[in-house]
Amino acid sequence: MSFQTDKEIQQKFFSYTLFVLVVLLICRLIANYFFPLFDTTESRYAEIARKMLETGNWVTLQQDYGVPFWAKPPLSIWLSAFFMQLLGVNEFAVRLPGLLLSVGVLWLVWGVAKKQSGSMAALFSLLTLAGSLYFFLDAGTVMTDPALLFCTTLASVSFWHAMVYENKIWSYAFFAGLGLGLLAKGPIAVVLVGMVVFFWVLLRNEWLNLWKRLPWFKGTFLLLLIAMPWYVLAELRTPGFLNYFILGEHFHRFLTPGWSGDKYGIVHHVPKGTIWLYAIAGIFPWNIIAGGWLVKHGKMLPSLCQSEDGWLIYLTLWMITPLLFFTFASNIIYPYVFPSLPAFALLFAEILNRLNLELKHLKWVLISSLLCGVLFLAVAFVLGVKPDVVPNTHKPIITAWLNQNPTAGSHLVYWGYKTDFSAEFYSGGQVKSVKNPSELCKLFSNHLENYLVINSKEIQQIPGELLAKLTPINKFRVHRDTLILFYSPVLSC
Repeated sequence: MSFQTDKEIQQKFFSYTLFVLVVLLICRLIANYFFPLFDTTESRYAEIARKMLETGNWVTLQQDYGVPFWAKPPLSIWLSAFFMQLLGVNEFAVRLPGLLLSVGVLWLVWGVAKKQSGSMAALFSLLTLAGSLYFFLDAGTVMTDPALLFCTTLASVSFWHAMVYENKIWSYAFFAGLGLGLLAKGPIAVVLVGMVVFFWVLLRNEWLNLWKRLPWFKGTFLLLLIAMPWYVLAELRTPGFLNYFILGEHFHRFLTPGWSGDKYGIVHHVPKGTIWLYAIAGIFPWNIIAGGWLVKHGKMLPSLCQSEDGWLIYLTLWMITPLLFFTFASNIIYPYVFPSLPAFALLFAEILNRLNLELKHLKWVLISSLLCGVLFLAVAFVLGVKPDVVPNTHKPIITAWLNQNPTAGSHLVYWGYKTDFSAEFYSGGQVKSVKNPSELCKLFSNHLENYLVINSKEIQQIPGELLAKLTPINKFRVHRDTLILFYSPVLSC
């Protein structure tokens, strides 16, 4: 029986899909609650947002107080700072924008799938996207990528509505998406969307419609109105920003192996083509399902991929363009796959819709969509029982320090250890670092009780007379090191 004509089964499938999406949302919220902010990416952006809120400087992103952060534009930081202003400085508030943006992506995907192929295709697209490993991961992280994903999806979906359905509102939304993309990640947003548009128009010979159905002059003005004010202000406040951001972050990062000009992070030198491995991993569990189906029924694929209006061609270009673009890049990380995910979900859903699946197969689609949520829930449970198993966060140290009820004005000092962003975030910017005994004595000469964190490998660097006065509180495993939190009574150095 074809369930496209069976309203009862469609209604049941809609209800089950809604249930699955709610379960996935709950799993993501629980994971957000138990997962600490991880060093270095998550905690860095969270701390930059916290500093923005604290200092009131909404133009210049700050790596440290007074030290500009030129690597990224501000959209995701603005959102995190805004929600911390509303809800307080905490993990939930700083992660909420990523979750809301991901819900926005699902809404965009649902809308275009329903308009193009009907309700069942829209439901399949939601299940596929929401249940994909990378999308589920992206939905609760503090990174710039959720904002980029929303903006590229907005622009890509808007382009289709404008070109095929001649919708005026969506034609302006296309340019708005590009303008926001410039604030989310920079020119790469325009490049990724622009390449898809160019090749689709080229293959379909839609040049005249491209000119007629998009408001190029007003739309470009809208794009510039959204993005340009911040770029101008950022360069005026900290000259040199545009040179580093445009040339360094958009050319050298991708084209120069082991680029040494990175001011803020670790250069990720990987073999060319690694992006495809990331992509295959990122669509779990659908990679297993699609692979198994192709082995058994691959001959059916050509008959399922007929498309007179260019929809499947558009989705294919949207899906593979980011992967092709980064194929020859030497410095990539897995989030570069994210802009491809909505297209994969739409394409996969389109094929599922055309298969006229039986009820027993629909159940497997629903179950498969829950896998990533269940896996994350299991990890969250482990963290809830044993929070100290996460090695790349300083939250347990800061929590232990706060549990000592430190006196106002006392210091938490890291010895010879570059204070990671998670330590700064969870301490509210109070953590300090020193490299020699004289600096330590200067901080500890405040006539108050203080606290010291030191790597167990460096404990011999503390003068014996001073060390004898310190009381160890606990040990913590961070970045493969064992850090010890000490209590210091009032000292006179």
